[in-house]
Amino acid sequence: MILALLLAAGPVVHYAEVTGSIDPGSGGFLISAIRDAQEKGAEALVVRIDTPGGLLSTTRDIVQAELNAKVPIVIWVGPPGARAGSAGVFITMAAHVAAMAPSTNIGAAHPVGLGGSDDKKGEQTTMLQKLENDTAAFVKGIAERRSRNVEWAEKAVRQSESVTASKALELHAIDLIAEDVPELLRKIDGRKIDLGGGATHRLRTASAEIRDVPWAVKEQVLHLLANPEIAYLIFTIGMIGVMLELFHPGTIVPGVVGGICLLVAAIAFQMLPVNIGALLLVALGIGLFIAEMYVGGHGGFVAAGLVCVVIGSLLLIGHVDKSFYADADFGLGWRIVAPVGAAMAVIAGTLAWKLSASARQPLRAGGYSLIGEVGEVREDNTVLVAGELWKAASTEPLLPGSRARVLAVHGLTLEVVPEGAALTKATS
Repeated sequence: MILALLLAAGPVVHYAEVTGSIDPGSGGFLISAIRDAQEKGAEALVVRIDTPGGLLSTTRDIVQAELNAKVPIVIWVGPPGARAGSAGVFITMAAHVAAMAPSTNIGAAHPVGLGGSDDKKGEQTTMLQKLENDTAAFVKGIAERRSRNVEWAEKAVRQSESVTASKALELHAIDLIAEDVPELLRKIDGRKIDLGGGATHRLRTASAEIRDVPWAVKEQVLHLLANPEIAYLIFTIGMIGVMLELFHPGTIVPGVVGGICLLVAAIAFQMLPVNIGALLLVALGIGLFIAEMYVGGHGGFVAAGLVCVVIGSLLLIGHVDKSFYADADFGLGWRIVAPVGAAMAVIAGTLAWKLSASARQPLRAGGYSLIGEVGEVREDNTVLVAGELWKAASTEPLLPGSRARVLAVHGLTLEVVPEGAALTKATS
């Protein structure tokens, strides 16, 4: 019944865009887009990419999702002037259909290590050589799987060779050239796609409905933080903040801001797993709320805690798989995080204000709360104050039935003076 409804509704093509680096943010987005297109029975997933490259680990995850996808994956390098550099080579060649726009280029996929150039001797050179050989084998396996030019794919890795769209088509590194997405859908219409395991699918894309794939907030934040310039700037601010706190202990604000920035930078540099870093940010935010109550930061701790809770919450939960107890679209977004974060800030600020106000109030419990109170003098040097009978000590004579004011408390004895004498002493 459902299949009949889908056929009656006509083919639907999912369309996603990735620009900038290949990182955990963009990688998570692409993998989610592949899973979503597969689960919803899309005719194909068309991905427009324009990337200078990115992390090899994330690239491997994306390629693995492409090679095992049961929905046709179409990668289009566009618009004219775009490129598929480094990681983009692997992603493009791993697609069922690889296409490029005119005046685009692909290649330069040589792996770059953090240690420096290849002309260094010893262990560093050996490690770089191992990385190059491993990456070359990786791209050759992709090319063989998709029946594309294995020799050129290896050159793109070992010699950083880069070619134009027309040359890539001539070398059979890609399948076709298309000026835009409508032309691409017309050209791939009717193409037979091998989905692996003996399964095939003939594309019906010429008149298909195109549905955009939106980015989740978590993936957007990760993609933003993965920008090397932004990540380095956050790291620098964090280091400056910590140094200012060390040079001027007790200023608090630079240390708090520095600590937050260093934690965010650790997530951006992939030094911390995303979910662990997110949990640490949320925990730090709650700790700052508590610090505002007991230390008092004039609202600064509440503001810093709000930033931590919001960023940590947005990074904490993204899309989940079918094994999770909720729908696959379950996740956190601004509509939930912003009100919750604001509510937590208001509650923490109110509690901090109430706590500080109560701390400024005079003591109202115990014997010391009787200081300044006036009581009635009774027999045997006792005085009735606040409904309780206390022993009284005074430097002046006390007459039963007169009034006395409490000056101090010494254990179970009150130091008092006659009320009139206390007023005279206060005005003199």
